[in-house]
Amino acid sequence: MEGRYELQLNINYLYLILSVLFQSFSFVFTKFAAIDIEQDSFFSLLVNRYYLTALLCLLIQSVFWQITLRKIDLSVAYPLTAVNNLLILIFSYCIFNEQVSLSNIIGVSIIMIGIAVQSKKSENT
Repeated sequence: MEGRYELQLNINYLYLILSVLFQSFSFVFTKFAAIDIEQDSFFSLLVNRYYLTALLCLLIQSVFWQITLRKIDLSVAYPLTAVNNLLILIFSYCIFNEQVSLSNIIGVSIIMIGIAVQSKKSENT
C-alpha cells in the first residue's frame, strides 16, 4: 500500500511540475511576441502567433494548477512555483542570449535555498 501512496504523490507533483513548466513557457512566448510585434497596438498583439501560444500555455498551466491544488496543499504547492525564477534565468540566457549577472545567480540561489528550507518544514509538520 505504501508504494501506491508514493506513486500517487509522485503523480501529484508531476502535475505541479507541468504547471510550472507551462507557466515558464508562457513567459518565453510572450518575450518572443514582444520581439516579433512591430506595432504597439492591441490588435497586433492579439493576432501574434507567439502571444496566442503564450495564452495557450497559460490555459494548459491553469488546468494543471487546478489538478495540483486538488491534490497538494496550497501552502506547499505555491512556494514551489518560485522555480520559475530559475527556469526564466536559464531560458533568458540560452534562448535570448541575455546577460546573466552574478547578482542574478546569487538571487536565484537564495530563492532556491528558501524553497528547499520551506519544503523541508512542510514535510516535518
